[in-house]
Amino acid sequence: MRVVRSVLGVLFALLGLIIGAAGAVAAFWLVGPDDTIYSGEQHLTSKGLAIASAPSLLDRHGPTLHVNARSTDGKPVFVGVARDFDAASYLKGRAHTELVQVEYPISLSTQDVKGAAGPLAAPDTLDWWVAKASGAGTQELTWPIADGPYSVVIMSADGKTAPDVQADLGIEIPDAFLTSLVVFAVGLVLLALGIFLILFRGRRTSTPNPVPAAQGGYGPPQHGPQSPGPWSSGAQYPGPQHPGPQHPGPQHPGPQYPGPQYPGPQYPGPQYPGPQPPPQQSPAGPLRRGVALTAVFALVSGCAAIPEPNTVRTLTRPAVTDETATAVIEHYNEVNNAASSKRDGKLIATVEGGNVLRQSQASFTISRALDKAGKELTTPYPYTEPVVGAPSFGSYPMRFVSSAEMSGTSEYRHLGVWERETAGSPWLLTFSAGPKKAVQLPDLAGVRPATKSDDAKLVAAPQAAAKALAEYLTAGAKSARAASFAPSTEITEYLANVARDKAEALDEPQYFRTATVTTTVSEPPTSFVTKSGTALVFVYLTRDYLATAQPNSWLRWVSGPVVAFSPSTVRHDNALTKKSLVDAALLIPPKGGGKIRLVSLESQLIDAGGY
Repeated sequence: MRVVRSVLGVLFALLGLIIGAAGAVAAFWLVGPDDTIYSGEQHLTSKGLAIASAPSLLDRHGPTLHVNARSTDGKPVFVGVARDFDAASYLKGRAHTELVQVEYPISLSTQDVKGAAGPLAAPDTLDWWVAKASGAGTQELTWPIADGPYSVVIMSADGKTAPDVQADLGIEIPDAFLTSLVVFAVGLVLLALGIFLILFRGRRTSTPNPVPAAQGGYGPPQHGPQSPGPWSSGAQYPGPQHPGPQHPGPQHPGPQYPGPQYPGPQYPGPQYPGPQPPPQQSPAGPLRRGVALTAVFALVSGCAAIPEPNTVRTLTRPAVTDETATAVIEHYNEVNNAASSKRDGKLIATVEGGNVLRQSQASFTISRALDKAGKELTTPYPYTEPVVGAPSFGSYPMRFVSSAEMSGTSEYRHLGVWERETAGSPWLLTFSAGPKKAVQLPDLAGVRPATKSDDAKLVAAPQAAAKALAEYLTAGAKSARAASFAPSTEITEYLANVARDKAEALDEPQYFRTATVTTTVSEPPTSFVTKSGTALVFVYLTRDYLATAQPNSWLRWVSGPVVAFSPSTVRHDNALTKKSLVDAALLIPPKGGGKIRLVSLESQLIDAGGY
């Protein structure tokens, strides 16, 4: 029994020592009263422009992330958390350092990612950070880790210099300190129990008195029934005890008188039933209960604090918030006014892109040619009170739609598409239309990018509708494509302008042999689907004018906007050409919803010349 207690005691003491030590280390060294485990301050540098954690590093959610960073040279530092696709797009193609492993509380492991060394957009100016902190001194970022792939980015606040920082990463686990104290306490209890079992000595079981022999005072007891002697009952008076050997005496029948008892060697005799000691307890019972208790405690206290593994593999987000979209449009108004007043093509390129930029720069070219003194400059209409439709994206480029008032006109409103090519690039206006206010536009709330699966649900796929419009505008009112579109004054005016261009050439047959105008789709349309199922489609078309010369004749542009691209002094022996960009906004209803409606149709001359 004592051996069993000793074994159990050693086991419990050893187990208690391990658990207690683990709890003490966790409570008083790793965690602390703030429930946060820190990596310890580490020196991080990069040959590139940023230090970013791999998305796999934050593979669990629930705890709160703490990042403390300060620049070693005293310069402002930036710390931010971003969705993985935002951070990846921002750093794509740029040299940076990737944080691949955090060993609490020992070290951080990094690896370099090769790329260009050019500057990045200042991180604090970007709107997609989930959490951020920026400035001089130690910057502290606190973020409850969300489910999904996220990255932590540390860099210089200007986005131009390589970061050199002291960083300390921490994970705050709710009730981690309390759990560690409980583990420590349980360890102490197990240790105390083990020591008690080792040192405790149980009370000895008393040996039953020997049964007197049936006859005589000496010799082995007799088996069988016993005859009581005259003094078989009553008080017993022990005689004096004398040490010495025991000598058997002669056996005499008759009553037996108790003689003096002398201690001496005992001789075994027959065993008689008597009181039995309690049975020894198997060590399996207490051991099993101890193991079960430890396992239950581990499950309840320890495993409950383990963060849940991530289940979200792909993240998306709205392209922009209403607040940010309003700020983007207000910034556009300011830059557009300044660029228009100076006819500055480079300045306007900071807020416009694609074919919108080509149209604006062409208009500046025409303005400088026809109004060199700048006396007839027009003031752009600022866009106010925007209504924004922001689809959700999980990659770049991203787009949003806006419908805004135009100050200075009560007849038209502005309909625009804004695009961000990468996470580090600015928002640019890439489509601009001016529909009449009388045109009813669908609700922009809840718009989403059109997909291939939407084609079968619409009266015409966006690409097919764009092609049909180009054919309609080329062939004229008698085109077979005309039946696909609802009547439109914009189309009627466009076709009239085309007819006038051709007539001007053909009115001088001595110089012009033929005149044609062809309209084609210049790029795939940008399409969105509204909550009603109607598709809002933005199409860019190219209108090409070609007038060929009669044999032995030469041609030149004489006046108008075209001379901004081909001066009247330039002769062309074979033909005159000019190119215009046409922007069209269409509403394509679901099947059974009627015909395609043209919302807006405008053109801008962008080039002219000949050959």
